[in-house]
Amino acid sequence: MAIFETSDQLYSYISQLFEEIATLPEAQEALKSLNLSVQFNYSTPDCVMTLTAANGEYTLSRDACSDATPDVELTMTGDVAHKFWTGELNVMGAITTREIGIAGSLGKIMRLTPLIKAAIRHNKERN
Repeated sequence: MAIFETSDQLYSYISQLFEEIATLPEAQEALKSLNLSVQFNYSTPDCVMTLTAANGEYTLSRDACSDATPDVELTMTGDVAHKFWTGELNVMGAITTREIGIAGSLGKIMRLTPLIKAAIRHNKERN
C-alpha cells in the first residue's frame, strides 16, 4: 500500500514540512543562497509541486513551474519522496537506479543540499 493515497496527502505532507523548516536558522541560511525553481513531479499519487526560492524566501505551489522551464526537475513516486524527505533513501543510489529522475544543472541541484539536509534532520526529529 502506498504511503500517500491521494495527491492532497502528499502535498499536505511536503507543504507542512517546508512551513516547519522555514523557521529553522539553518534552513533560513540555506534559503538566502538560493535563487532557483525546482519542479517536483510525483507519481503514485500524481502530483506536481514547484519550489521557488529567491531573496531568502520560498513559495511552494501545487502546480507546474510558472517559468517556461524550471532550473531543476526531480521526478519520483510518492513513496520514494517519503523516503527522500525522511533520510531513509540513498539519494545517489536512487538517482543511479532511476528511482529519482533529474533534469537540470548539477550545480543548481547541489545548491539544494543544505536545505534538503535541514528538512531531513527536522523530519527525523519530529518523528
